[in-house]
Amino acid sequence: MNHIPVLIILFPLCGAVLCPLISFLNPAWGKRAVVGTLFASFALSVIQLAGIVQTGEPVHYWMGGWAPPYGIEFVIDGVNGIIIVLVAFIGAFTSLFSSPFEEANPNHRFKSAGYYSILCFLVIGLLGLSSTGDAFNLYVFMEIVALSGYGLIAIGEEKGPIAAFRYLLTGTIGACMYLMGVGFLYSATGTLNMADLAIKLKEIDNTHIIILAMACMIVGFGIKMALFPLHGWQPPAHSYAHPAADPMIAGVMIKIPAYGMMRFFFCIFEETHPAAEVVFNIIGVMAVCGILFGSLKALRYDKYNKILAYSSIGQVGYIALGISLGNFYGLVGAVLHILSHAFMKTGLFYTSAALKYKFGIHYTDELGQIYRKMPVTGTAMVALSLSMIGLPPFAGFFSKWYLALGAIQNGQYFYVAVLIVSSLLSAIYFFRIFERLFMGEEKQLEDHYPAAEHGRKEVPLRMIIPVVIAAVMVVLLGLGNTFIVNNVLEITVMEVFLG
Repeated sequence: MNHIPVLIILFPLCGAVLCPLISFLNPAWGKRAVVGTLFASFALSVIQLAGIVQTGEPVHYWMGGWAPPYGIEFVIDGVNGIIIVLVAFIGAFTSLFSSPFEEANPNHRFKSAGYYSILCFLVIGLLGLSSTGDAFNLYVFMEIVALSGYGLIAIGEEKGPIAAFRYLLTGTIGACMYLMGVGFLYSATGTLNMADLAIKLKEIDNTHIIILAMACMIVGFGIKMALFPLHGWQPPAHSYAHPAADPMIAGVMIKIPAYGMMRFFFCIFEETHPAAEVVFNIIGVMAVCGILFGSLKALRYDKYNKILAYSSIGQVGYIALGISLGNFYGLVGAVLHILSHAFMKTGLFYTSAALKYKFGIHYTDELGQIYRKMPVTGTAMVALSLSMIGLPPFAGFFSKWYLALGAIQNGQYFYVAVLIVSSLLSAIYFFRIFERLFMGEEKQLEDHYPAAEHGRKEVPLRMIIPVVIAAVMVVLLGLGNTFIVNNVLEITVMEVFLG
């Protein structure tokens, strides 16, 4: 039990390595090995979070028994403990959701195995990013995420390789900028351990090198989280990635770098640094521009994935806005939005993949009366979209509520106006989807999965379950937001970020 932090990562690693080997003998069992290891990782992450909540103390795990600052340390507190559960949960259900797309084919047994191995490596990278307490180790996991992302985007739709190459170029720049920032910090302090960095940076008089490191981190994390105007890779990547992996890419992959930015600016640089106010103002401007840009661009498109992709730029802006506010309510709102948007966007991309799987639907004008043929998918689309707009009692409302409270506390009422305007813009493009879903002219579409031949299920049960769970989670997170804030985030946000 003492090794849970590393076992959470080792289980998916075993799945990634064993899947091709097992698939050589039996492709179906190779897939099941991945699904099983990811669900085991999720179970361990829940046990780990329960222990942290019960004891009120963070978990410190030293790799190989080497004590920090010389060894690599994993540090799990109440905030990243929740995020680790989130990553493991969505990773496990995405692997289950993927199986109809990657049904074992005796003639192409390694194609499916390759997909599942890459998906496992994406989960490994995201879990490591969330767990590590070492700045260079974070870079290593960041590259694992990037390499996995390139593969999952490239094997997607027709323009997937071009989108992957575009992400490769910009992602490399982001990684280099982050690594350059780490280099500046190491040259000034001689350490890579995050806790040790925070202590030694207080003793440094040369603020110029710290400002350079901050600038590099803004660009590095900004590219990885698709923060405006560093978002150029994101719309094509989300539009053309593998349809079964797209929920993981869009729902989680761009959120964990946002958490990394929070870690650096509140735990290492600290908000008390003289340059912090300028940095937060810059992030605030980027956030506002991203919120408005993403919402306005989403209005222009009829392709379902394009709408979701550009809306993600605006949603990432909400998280960055919480970081820029720098107070308790702002940070609680940012963390809640990481959680809520992960389920909202993952669920919406689940519905997109289900529509493609059954009818090959890509555009919203093909949605006419589709709720009659796919009632579960249609209901989930409505619930998840209403949460994206920010209507109660869904999760999206409460994360925006805490962001608004943070803006009011700082006297930055312009941010409140931006939140309201962006919600109205979201309502326009999502209600346009509703109009076509419920009142549009019914289209004659080829049914690739006839319900009459498969127990009258609109899509396989392995796809229905993740869709339903995502929709249920946005309701539960909304109704249970007070419990989460009062019992977990209120203490941990103060201790981790504002202590």
